[in-house]
Amino acid sequence: MIIVQSILKELSARRILTYAQIEARLEAFEYGQNDQSNKPPTVRPKHLTNNHIPGSASQKLLLFQMLPIIFHDVINRLIDLLPIYTCLREIVSIVFATRIRKSWLLYLTSVPISFHSLMIDKLPDNITAKVHFITHYPELIKRNGPPRNYWCQRFEDKHLYFKKLAIRSTNFKNVSFTLAKRHQLRLGLLLSYEKFYHLIDQTISTKSIKSSQLPINIKLLLVQNHLDSLTYIECQTLIHNHVKYIKNSVFIIALHHGEEIPEFVLLRYILKLTDTWKLIVQHLETSSFDQTLWSYEITYLDKFSVMNLDECVNILPHGLDVYFVKNSSFVNIVHR
Repeated sequence: MIIVQSILKELSARRILTYAQIEARLEAFEYGQNDQSNKPPTVRPKHLTNNHIPGSASQKLLLFQMLPIIFHDVINRLIDLLPIYTCLREIVSIVFATRIRKSWLLYLTSVPISFHSLMIDKLPDNITAKVHFITHYPELIKRNGPPRNYWCQRFEDKHLYFKKLAIRSTNFKNVSFTLAKRHQLRLGLLLSYEKFYHLIDQTISTKSIKSSQLPINIKLLLVQNHLDSLTYIECQTLIHNHVKYIKNSVFIIALHHGEEIPEFVLLRYILKLTDTWKLIVQHLETSSFDQTLWSYEITYLDKFSVMNLDECVNILPHGLDVYFVKNSSFVNIVHR
């Protein structure tokens, strides 16, 4: 979080925003429905003064990801620090990828060197050992594969669980025994659930709707796909095979050209037809990639399709959110 911390402090040092204004922006920013669960805590002036950004690992990652969108109107004024952020986003986009091409490793070798040089030049007082460790990622990936397969995120998550449990139990006579017992009881409860062994579709906000309640173009689409019916079961959220499908989420269904430009679709309806869930999606056009926001600008097409659940998660196994900046729509992706 050195870069996030440095950017926020520089905004104040250059009198672009005060600490109070930074806090107000971070607190007022509305995260999307898919990002809401990892919403980071507000960064207060005391945190910046003490050089400490609060939050869990996933919350800090989301803050790092959304920083240029939250401060989209002033981020360009940090001309000297923006290249450092961009360099780090380049590194993160490859390192966090689930599948890494060998052709990317040569590029990944040069970017950390640029990042290291920029840090020495612009932020020499903030250099830590981790800044140097980044330069070893290409060799590490070449030997062991994608870092996501052996990262510490799951350990951090479990550590946070035990940390909270130790505080809430208020039993400090034998902390290890208390934590082990409570964890075993929780695990036993989870194993007792039938859905733990047999994946069952979970729905939220389910209701029955008539075909007359659907827009004309959606009804025609269903007729063309031989899925017309008098009534449908609709839900706002569907959890299928541990993947959460939320209405109005964005999914990647394909990658095009050598640049691997993503093709996005917007989930409009989740309908149950003859005991099978179907997704009604609206196609989106990828207009451009904004390097400052590190997001894809999208436009809405008047094209709808019926898709199966698995068709939406072949590229990225989770939904994304749309953010509106300067009257344009953007989709922000952490990794390739």
